[in-house]
Amino acid sequence: MSQLVLEFLDWFLQAIVEIFFREVSVRGSFNFPTSGPTIVVVAPHANQYLDAAISIIAAKTVANRQVFMIEAASSYRSKWMGIWSRWSGAIPVERPQDLLVFKEGTITYENYPEDELTIIGKGTNFTKDAEVKSLLGIPNSGGNIKIAEIINDTKLKLSSPMKKQSAIDALIRGTKFKIAPRIDNHDLFDKVFDALHSGKCIGIAPEGGSHDRPELMEFKPGVGIMALGAVDKYPDMNVNIVPCGLNYFHPHKFRSRAVVEYGAPIVITAERAKEYKQDARKAVNKLMSEITNAMAIVTTQAPGYQTLQVIQAARRLYSYGRFKRPSLPVVVEMNRNLLTGYSKFKDDERIVHLEKSVLEYNKKLRTFGLRDHQLETATNEKLKIFFLLIHRILSLFFFSILSLPGTVLFSPIFIACSVISKKKQKVALVKSVVKINATDVLASWKVLIALFFAPVCYFIYSTLGTYIVYHYSLVPWLGSSIFSVILIFCSCWALLVGTTYSALRMGEVGMDIYKSIEPLILALSSSSEQLNELKEERKKLSIEVTEVINELGPKVFKKFNEKYLHRLHDQVEYEQDVIESRSRSRSRSRSRSRSGSRSRARSFAESTDSATPVLSRTNSNYSGFSSFDGENDSGKLPNLAHVSVFPDNIFDSDTPSNSSSIEYLPSYPKSNVTTALSDKIKDAVIQRNKEKEIEDEVN
Repeated sequence: MSQLVLEFLDWFLQAIVEIFFREVSVRGSFNFPTSGPTIVVVAPHANQYLDAAISIIAAKTVANRQVFMIEAASSYRSKWMGIWSRWSGAIPVERPQDLLVFKEGTITYENYPEDELTIIGKGTNFTKDAEVKSLLGIPNSGGNIKIAEIINDTKLKLSSPMKKQSAIDALIRGTKFKIAPRIDNHDLFDKVFDALHSGKCIGIAPEGGSHDRPELMEFKPGVGIMALGAVDKYPDMNVNIVPCGLNYFHPHKFRSRAVVEYGAPIVITAERAKEYKQDARKAVNKLMSEITNAMAIVTTQAPGYQTLQVIQAARRLYSYGRFKRPSLPVVVEMNRNLLTGYSKFKDDERIVHLEKSVLEYNKKLRTFGLRDHQLETATNEKLKIFFLLIHRILSLFFFSILSLPGTVLFSPIFIACSVISKKKQKVALVKSVVKINATDVLASWKVLIALFFAPVCYFIYSTLGTYIVYHYSLVPWLGSSIFSVILIFCSCWALLVGTTYSALRMGEVGMDIYKSIEPLILALSSSSEQLNELKEERKKLSIEVTEVINELGPKVFKKFNEKYLHRLHDQVEYEQDVIESRSRSRSRSRSRSRSGSRSRARSFAESTDSATPVLSRTNSNYSGFSSFDGENDSGKLPNLAHVSVFPDNIFDSDTPSNSSSIEYLPSYPKSNVTTALSDKIKDAVIQRNKEKEIEDEVN
């Protein structure tokens, strides 16, 4: 694809991201290599298409690099998304579940529950319709399972038992079925190997499908085989694997916030490729463990939404001293640290008591329809509250007037986005029980719908505006030439775009004011006493939370204190300044800002390897290793035709999706050496950048 097209697409993605999100911050930019073969591992996959957009824009911002995403081939076949996918140079991967089709006959268990694997068919033709390692699907979201053996036209064996009770019930009474062919991914891996050898940057979400769970899903080993296989094929190169954590605040909501965080790259060298050649299974499992651990460092994972809500509330209640308003990256860091501490001290009596107290406090807040920051800023002075309420009502009226034209004109778009995205959410929820509420599809569909309906509305309104101008001779001096008509039409279009943007900005300010009115009314009402009691409860709870965190924090992170938070805030602020400076003058600063930091980041990655616990939850079954005998694997490489890049089964068991165990949460602390080294690296990078800027100013 030509560079001009890629530049246009990047500009377009940048506009989409800036319109949908109020703020997107980047942290760990010094970890992103400015050149050379690179694989960006993106997780969690919580926002469908927008995850790719943010990943592409962030890489362009911090390193001026183009990321070519690996995506489902179904997107390539899509009428509209296919155009975008091909233009962006994305690499398609076929998913078996996308190819499931109904076959003739019905199937049942042969002898359930004694035998959960043997399936018998009636009117079936298994030898023709299926093959070993192809996918068998049960309708109505029953699930998909690989076929282990085809005995004859009416009998086969599954690779593992069905997980969903609905699928089991269907097979007991007899059901129709679907079959998807076995996918050969050999060509895909060759394309990736060649792309990496040419120095490209490949992006992949190893969870496969998007989801709205609070923890990471199982990583497929395809990403590990891509890196090791590429260096095995081309020993003259190293491949950098860069962990990219996407930390969203309300990912599906319009004008929300996000933090993109890059971790220290994992460098795949010829030495590691040699290990891969000697024992592929062991090498891949080791690398997937490293990737899983690296992603845990740059993402915020919770065992359930209730725990996540408690952690977020505790972070808000914590007293930062003079450090009043932390930036988004600091908020993400605090959430992650608190989750780490929670995983270690969750059985401590003080933590158990705090958890109950925080949940009760949140419940009381909901009864008033308030948020914590609204209660925190409430005041007891009635006269002051009254005048503030009047001021905000007038301000709301003013901003409503300013945003009214755009709101009225484009209300069809808002309505269409809401209605259609909710329908898509229901469809996605029916198709997969991996999702909790399928909120991961909402934002992407809102954007896609707006991209279609907005130009339609602009065209209709611009045509109408052009007609009115000429019908009523509003600008007779322009004449009626084609050029004049086009000029009027384009002027109307530009005016509409400006109106839309004004409505967006004014509406955003107006909504913030609207949300602040209810607490003021409550403060003046008969509920003010209850509100004051809740505010006092908040103060006591804040003191308790702060004391517990300050006491237990150093036991998890040796340097945890108020000074640490100030230092972290300064580092984040400086990094944001550096990123903005690079964006303004890319050509001058690109070559000087990261070469040293990249080598230090690699040293950090290597030093943390032994200190990081093994947390891999990957599974190598049917991932290119299935033909191994498990006894003497030495010298055998995986069959790339069988390697799974996306999950074959997008369905889960009947276990409630919010019942994840806390044991899946990585439990650090890092060692003193690791923490100290990390601090030294950050300080060195910041100091280096400062010195370079001074040198440039002098020169």
